[in-house]
Amino acid sequence: MRTRRAAVRTLVAFALACLPGTAQGQAADEPPGAEAPTPLDPEALTIARRAGDFLREARRFRFSAESGYEAVQEDGSKLEFGSTRRYAVQRPDRVRVETEPREGGRRLTLFDGKTFIQADIGEDAYARADLKQARDIDFMIELVRERLDAPLPLAELLRNNPRQAIEDSLEAADVVGTERLRGVDCAHLALRNPDADVQLWIAQGAQPVVRRVVITYRKLEGQPSFWADLDDWSFAPAFDAATFTFTPPAGAERIRFEVLPAPAGSEEAAQ
Repeated sequence: MRTRRAAVRTLVAFALACLPGTAQGQAADEPPGAEAPTPLDPEALTIARRAGDFLREARRFRFSAESGYEAVQEDGSKLEFGSTRRYAVQRPDRVRVETEPREGGRRLTLFDGKTFIQADIGEDAYARADLKQARDIDFMIELVRERLDAPLPLAELLRNNPRQAIEDSLEAADVVGTERLRGVDCAHLALRNPDADVQLWIAQGAQPVVRRVVITYRKLEGQPSFWADLDDWSFAPAFDAATFTFTPPAGAERIRFEVLPAPAGSEEAAQ
């Protein structure tokens, strides 16, 4: 049986890292004084930024995501794998993610401002990283990406300012049209940055939440895609202390994260 390639873990971990943002300045090949043509549709930018601003104002929220990603095989064919996830976020420094892969099992990811935990519930095993000082969700996302071997799909939606994910290196933005997804009218946007094509379906109305994401990685071998359908959005969830707390079951084994070298000039964060 063919297996997933190692590069797929990176694909999932950075699933929304390349949500593109605005490009600025005149094209290099434009003559002085010429009006540079722009593929940045102002309506598309307005819709995307409104979604980011709306989510930024939410102090606590939860949603679920059914997602899939393509694993490119050595012969060039593709296999799809996926998971169901349930997210709980309390800004500025608490995150809970429950993951159920299609192939079975259940995993839990927790962050409470000072401790990052990933637990394999079915295997009674967990890993824990303690920070030297209290940090926010944004720091946790960078820690996961730069230091720990721990995927966190859709991480950009969890940031304290999600709009920043739409403000970096955008080369094109367009409104494809209005489509109805699972009973909700959505604006379908097509975005592009230097590395990926990103499609977003953003709900119309008072709560412009992301309802679907499709990302195609043009520069990866085979141009694999990641997709996610987002549902069950709630902006008044009932969280308690147990929501962001993990108590290892009796006999659970604590294992070590695979810690990558700290990037040059960065602070040593994990103990």
